[in-house]
Amino acid sequence: MNNAIDISVVIATYNRCELLKKQLSCLLHQNFERHRYEIIIINDGSTDHTEAYIAQVAAEHENIICLLQQNQGPAAARNLGVNHAKGNIIAFTDDDCLADPNWLSNIFNIFRNHAVLAIQGKTVSDKKQITPLTHQVINEKGDTSIPTCNAAYRKEVFLKAGGFDDSFPFQNEDTDLAWRVREMGEVVFSPDVLMVHPPRQDKFAKNAKKMKHYVSEFMLFHKNPVLYRKYRCSNPWELIYWKVMVKAQGYHFLTRIKYFRQPTLMLQGFALSLIWWTDLLVKWPVFWNANQKYRRRYASPQRIEKVDIKP
Repeated sequence: MNNAIDISVVIATYNRCELLKKQLSCLLHQNFERHRYEIIIINDGSTDHTEAYIAQVAAEHENIICLLQQNQGPAAARNLGVNHAKGNIIAFTDDDCLADPNWLSNIFNIFRNHAVLAIQGKTVSDKKQITPLTHQVINEKGDTSIPTCNAAYRKEVFLKAGGFDDSFPFQNEDTDLAWRVREMGEVVFSPDVLMVHPPRQDKFAKNAKKMKHYVSEFMLFHKNPVLYRKYRCSNPWELIYWKVMVKAQGYHFLTRIKYFRQPTLMLQGFALSLIWWTDLLVKWPVFWNANQKYRRRYASPQRIEKVDIKP
């Protein structure tokens, strides 16, 4: 019997043990032979009972591997997971998602085409449960980025692209990697590679701080302005102060009225929009400084090479 690992599933987790349990249940009940895949869980310094739980499930299931790091963020955690992976295919997902039973088998079948370097799957959510205070990912038709809640890469491609850049502040490390891999060869979107991302209720205070994440747009832009203009827009200023502040937040503000039967939720939604608008104005100097910082860091453009995958 060939016991080689075909796919390594990599999950970074931090203080979401109850959600992780649901995702692991989905991953342990895949329509894919158990000996052909491993599940690598990286505990990113959780302070809840995550460590005890994953130690228990690893003792019960030989294809679960547990790794621990001090809190360094998901990019560093995922890179650590890949460094320990035995599979030629790396499948990424998150601890707050639910994998379709055919998730791994469909990933494996798509990679039978040796021209494919990476896959982004279809990610859906329960739209009836979405509110101004929930977090969810919806990717029903494909995106220029490859959301890491539902993505797969050939391991050799991931490593040649340099993996995730864990120096990104807050977010965009997955977008940065996705754009680099797109320039190397074929990336496909597959609706059959299905993941459910249930709306996750977040605290009002956490939602109020979301605009700080846009600092990372300046790093993404200056790291490779050609790819930024190709896949996103002309520059981060246009994204933040036109696409986000005017178009997106204007739309969201107007749609808050649909929660009129839940007045507390409706008022929280209006309040969030006002806080975000104010925060974007207040953060203009922060964004300016970030723009200058990353302009100096990436004064020399990066070079991206094509890759040839051998059958």
